[in-house]
Amino acid sequence: MTATIQASDQFLSQSLGDKLPLDTVAALLEYPQIAAELVPVLNQEPFSSEYVPREIEILFDDVTVLLWKDGQIQQQLPAIATDYQPDLLEWAVDGETAFFSIRGMTVINRIKAMPLLDIDVLESLKEDLCKQP
Repeated sequence: MTATIQASDQFLSQSLGDKLPLDTVAALLEYPQIAAELVPVLNQEPFSSEYVPREIEILFDDVTVLLWKDGQIQQQLPAIATDYQPDLLEWAVDGETAFFSIRGMTVINRIKAMPLLDIDVLESLKEDLCKQP
């Protein structure tokens, strides 16, 4: 059993290491289940610049903090400290992982071609999410 787990960890480490820097792989391996779920996403194509999402979900540490659907905010976590820095940040677009970072290190960015979802353009959204109305 231990040999199987070690082989699985080695395969996961190698699969991630083929695509990501070592410090990012090390951080991801602290979350082996999440890391395993991300391996197939690493090979997916980015969303096209013409793609128009119907649903966007933003998660901090695997908890939904914002859900936008068909142009309307459906759910927003009300109380997030302005200085909160999640270990894990995920953007799901129409149910697919579109962006994922761990401790500020980008793992997946499939939205870089989508002008309205470019992370640099939406940096202010991160700050707005933390502000209470």
